[in-house]
Amino acid sequence: MKLLVHLIVLAVIAVALPVHAAQLDLTTAYQKALEHDARLGSAKADNQIYKEEIGKARSQFRPNVRMNASRGRSATQHGYLGSFSAPDYYNTINYGVSVRQPLLNFSNVASYKQAKVVSAKSDVDLGKEEASLIVRTTEAYCNALYAEDNLAFSKALIQATLEQLEQARQRFEKGFGTITEVEEAQAGYDSALAEGVDIMNSVEFSRQELENLTGVYPDQLCRVVSEKLLLQRPLPNNVESWIELAHSANPEVVGARQEIVIAKREIEKQRAARYPTIDLVAGRNYSESENNYSIGSTYDTYSISVQMSVPMYTGGYVSASVRQAHAKWLKAGEQLNWQERGVESDIRKYYNGSISSIEQVRAYEQAVHSHEIALIGTQKGYKAGLRSNVDVLDSQQKLYASRRNLAKARYQYILNRLMLRQTAGILSATDIEEVNGWLVAIKP
Repeated sequence: MKLLVHLIVLAVIAVALPVHAAQLDLTTAYQKALEHDARLGSAKADNQIYKEEIGKARSQFRPNVRMNASRGRSATQHGYLGSFSAPDYYNTINYGVSVRQPLLNFSNVASYKQAKVVSAKSDVDLGKEEASLIVRTTEAYCNALYAEDNLAFSKALIQATLEQLEQARQRFEKGFGTITEVEEAQAGYDSALAEGVDIMNSVEFSRQELENLTGVYPDQLCRVVSEKLLLQRPLPNNVESWIELAHSANPEVVGARQEIVIAKREIEKQRAARYPTIDLVAGRNYSESENNYSIGSTYDTYSISVQMSVPMYTGGYVSASVRQAHAKWLKAGEQLNWQERGVESDIRKYYNGSISSIEQVRAYEQAVHSHEIALIGTQKGYKAGLRSNVDVLDSQQKLYASRRNLAKARYQYILNRLMLRQTAGILSATDIEEVNGWLVAIKP
């Protein structure tokens, strides 16, 4: 019964490994995410929304034309000392059109300048989301690869511990081993099986996360090839240059600077509420029997005038609005300082992370090589009776742990590289093409 359970677990893990289907590479995943990702779609809609602010502000410089019309039936009775005459029935007609052309309005000018900055900031926000999609897609792809690597390592460890268990049983049956060695091998095998089931769940979860981003379920992914992976220190090769670049190109910093300009335009707009406005107003009005004093009369009126409006007293509303806008400007300045400090910290983190991940990859490559040699020596020593079963199991676990750490370090290097460029504000689709060049399709 116990053997049957073990076989079932092995079969489930084997099924969880990628099937031979159309492979999804990183570039294709990114192209699918461009079409499917809801966050990017929302950012594009926001960009369109804010761009329309320019049209709304521009409309305030153009003529405002209104037309009104009414037609009705009325009745009027004349009376004297409580006696009324027969009612007079008549039609009332009124048509009119008016045109108002602003000639001088400083508030409209400030609103138009503000709208252009708001539109420019929305472009920056959209670019930020596009760069974020590159990182999110790569991260989801690497997470799926790492989960599959873990599953492959787990399957290999299960097979190795199973072989070790069979060897321990055979030695015991021939009188060379002990029951303790058999139980130790059995415990190692059971632990590998339990870990494999947990890893299998993480594989499915990581695939679904990638599917949520791209809209495509990844039956099979391309793998990172160590020979193609370019382990290169960031260029320029000093962190201060990256910080300087981020201060000028990072979308968060650029957006914070634009918020300061938007706040300044808001101050100008609120201050302009104190200034006079001048409009050119023209109109035409036609009416028939407009009221009971003009029954049967027709009027056709043309008018043109220049109107000036001067705010005299608003109860302190304008002053309060100016102070509020000034406070927003101060807040925007503090947010810029906060963004610059945060970006500087992130640049240092990803710059140092890129360098350290290179060293980790090289160190783990050497560790894998050393553990492979150590495992071969331990297995030979076990067969010669010089090493114990525990030594072999420990050596196997160290080898697969080092392989797992090597895979993780490679993926972390890729992410650190992209996130450094994202923070600096220079990440583009060409970077994801470069990473895709480090991947190859696995032959069935």
